[in-house]
Amino acid sequence: MLAATTTASVEARLELLVRQTPLLRRLLEEQCALVPGRVGAQASWRRLSAANRINELCQRLELDLAVAGCPAPWAGALREVRALAEAVLRENPVLQARGPLHVVRSGQMPDRCVLNREGRRERRKGFGLHREVRNDAGLSVVIAFTPPGYEQLWHAHTVDEYTLAVDASYLGRYADGAVGLLAAGKEELFHFHPYTYHTLVNADSHPARTFTLKSPLGVSVWMPALTLTGRERGRAEVRVVPREEDGRGVWLRRFQVEDPHHRYTVHVATLAPQARLDVTCEHGGYVYVLDGRVAAHGHGRSVVAGADDLIVAEPTPALWLRTVGGWARLYWASPVACPAVAATGEVGRRGAPLSALGAGVPPGPDGGRFHHLRRLQI
Repeated sequence: MLAATTTASVEARLELLVRQTPLLRRLLEEQCALVPGRVGAQASWRRLSAANRINELCQRLELDLAVAGCPAPWAGALREVRALAEAVLRENPVLQARGPLHVVRSGQMPDRCVLNREGRRERRKGFGLHREVRNDAGLSVVIAFTPPGYEQLWHAHTVDEYTLAVDASYLGRYADGAVGLLAAGKEELFHFHPYTYHTLVNADSHPARTFTLKSPLGVSVWMPALTLTGRERGRAEVRVVPREEDGRGVWLRRFQVEDPHHRYTVHVATLAPQARLDVTCEHGGYVYVLDGRVAAHGHGRSVVAGADDLIVAEPTPALWLRTVGGWARLYWASPVACPAVAATGEVGRRGAPLSALGAGVPPGPDGGRFHHLRRLQI
């Protein structure tokens, strides 16, 4: 997969990356001066595309070092460069929203790339459920556009992680001594408990998307591993909820999540042609169009959004959306969990029997040969 790694080539590649440090620091200084509503899409793309290129070079060098089994004399400098690039990449595209109702187009949300152990790319986008400069200043959403057959690196977080399969079936692997296997179908939710090493695989023959709503710690602390030792312990399951129908052409799934770091409801709505959906946005609205086109009305204004666009609304009790032309699907998350309703029924769960590991108790895993390179925390 990778060319032979020599000391000279590693030092040359690392020197090139270290020389990017002043650029990354200047970009971070630019971001500190950003004002919501006054951020241009082109300027944001300039900052994030530069950081993404540097970040990908860091990832490729990390993979080379890990696969070659090199010790870590370069790890500190490499980790510092990548941490700066990752920080730049957390610029919140919601800053581009102008006025009380705005559409951030898909092309205005810059991409970043995450590599797996084969060096394949998975494209990512993200946005904060707030108007702070960095996504990880509060709850945020990470969208992964996964190629067919792509498998992520093994990794773990210090907090629970909840990932929604949006378009197709995904396989989830998780470490609990042996490797456990889970399958989530379209519009089903993976739940990986703290310190559980896991990976996701797009099991479909077409590209597909996952949506993960993250707390700040879920973004900033990421513990990768190229291999497992067999001593890791963890817990995972798949959550399934029925679709509620309102009788007016709207079908809704609601996943309610509460733990020490998350308290929210994830909504996925399917709208028939000409169907209307009313959304209460007490804390502001961040509605992502999964498929189709919708017209949004609120604050005395109207906007039209298409697939992979983000509708941003200031707090309002009356944001309503109507499909344009055909069927549509929408995703949004409420930062405070809504009360349970009879129509949702009991949440279903699938998975292997849970281990004796208590929730939130770190098992102290050794993440394998990659773990010595970095535990990214900013």
